Amino acid sequence: MDHEPHHHLALHNDYVKVFNVEVAPGDSIILHSHDQDTVAIAIGEQLVTVGVPGKPDVHQKNADAQVRLQRSGYIHSTHVDGDTPYHTVAVELLRPQNNFHNACTEILPGQPLNCPREAETESTAYSTQPLLASDETEVLLLRIHPHKSMKLRGVASPQLLVALDAASIPAIKMAVHPGDFKWVNNSKSVLAGEYRNAGDRDARFIEFIFPSGH
Repeated sequence: MDHEPHHHLALHNDYVKVFNVEVAPGDSIILHSHDQDTVAIAIGEQLVTVGVPGKPDVHQKNADAQVRLQRSGYIHSTHVDGDTPYHTVAVELLRPQNNFHNACTEILPGQPLNCPREAETESTAYSTQPLLASDETEVLLLRIHPHKSMKLRGVASPQLLVALDAASIPAIKMAVHPGDFKWVNNSKSVLAGEYRNAGDRDARFIEFIFPSGH
């Protein structure tokens, strides 16, 4: 992905490479390989044609906020159909991943869910839904309800937040826009504080947690 011209590296640390991928209608992401397991997050609805060497092209619609796991070794191109731009945040997981499995929704087609009763949480301010997990990484959907705030949980572990909707971080007067992401490496970070949704609909985030010790 480092050499594909639409993949713009925006963060690189010991855990992840985060690429911001924006493509105009009618343009294409050229053929490239994924050297590590990658989680792709659709920012807005996408209408695309995916090409894989040796296989027929696949025309598909990626829903807004759709999360896809692209395994190490995957090679493909993507043509942007329709008249709306393509925007994806691609999170390349740099540490070896073991035992990927669905959590409380089907990310891996045809595989069973593994959703303990206590895994999903709901409060008057926010809700959490585990989506996908390996032994080394957890991926969740967070929803901050309209005109409510949420503080990050479990901030002893490094985390990555990818915004799907507008929000703000009042403590540092920072606006958060769809496609923005924040790396939080400890509980003392100002980014580990309160996130506020001033809108009339849920503000959604994809949260990656890297449990301590992995």
